[in-house]
Amino acid sequence: MARETLNCLRLQNKELVEDDECLTTRQREVLQLLAEGMMMKEVGGILQMTTRTVAYHKYRIMEVLGARTTAELVKYAVRNHMVAA
Repeated sequence: MARETLNCLRLQNKELVEDDECLTTRQREVLQLLAEGMMMKEVGGILQMTTRTVAYHKYRIMEVLGARTTAELVKYAVRNHMVAA
């Protein structure tokens, strides 16, 4: 099964939702900034969080999306119109 077609189970009401709907608003913000080429320290400065918190969000995003590399995250962000190609 392709990563793009994977769905996750929303526990609150047991319905299947798209991968990006499983991401929190903050995770989407972190993903967008990382995909734009910013370093974790820069992302932390913009979103007013520590570098360690940014790293945690990145780790959770990678878990939810099934990504193994930052390049896969960037690819996902471009395909889902989170950043310009």
